[in-house]
Amino acid sequence: MNEVITEGTLSSLLGIELEGFDAEGRGEVSMPLDERHRNSLGKAHGGAIFTLADMAFAAACRGAGLVCVSAQCSISYLFPGECGPLRARACPVKLGSTLAVFDIQVYDAAGRTIARAVMTGYIIKRLKAGEGHE
Repeated sequence: MNEVITEGTLSSLLGIELEGFDAEGRGEVSMPLDERHRNSLGKAHGGAIFTLADMAFAAACRGAGLVCVSAQCSISYLFPGECGPLRARACPVKLGSTLAVFDIQVYDAAGRTIARAVMTGYIIKRLKAGEGHE
C-alpha cells in the first residue's frame, strides 16, 4: 500500500508511510530512522516513536471505519530505537459504541519491540462501508 501521508503534516515531515490497514481494525505504518528522528544520544527520539504509534492508531481506526480523536494514551519505551526503519502495528482491544481501544507495538529493523502503547480514541463518526477507507 505504502500510501503517502498528507503533505505538510508532522507525519509527512517525519517520512511516515501507511503500510496497510484492514476492516478488523488493524493498521501498520513505518518511518525511517535518520537524523530527523534522533535525540542527542543518537537514539530514536521518544516523540518520533510516539508519533509513529499514533499514526498506527489512526490507520487502525481508518480500517475499522472509525473517525476518532485521541482520548488517552499510555506508552512504555522498552529499548532504544537504534536501527531503522521503525514500524508500528495497531490491533484492536475493544471497538465500543463511543470508545475504541488499541494495543500498539513499535518495532525496530531487527524486529525488537522498542515501545508498546495503549491508545483510546473517542469515536466521532462511523463511516459507511467503502467510505473513507479506499
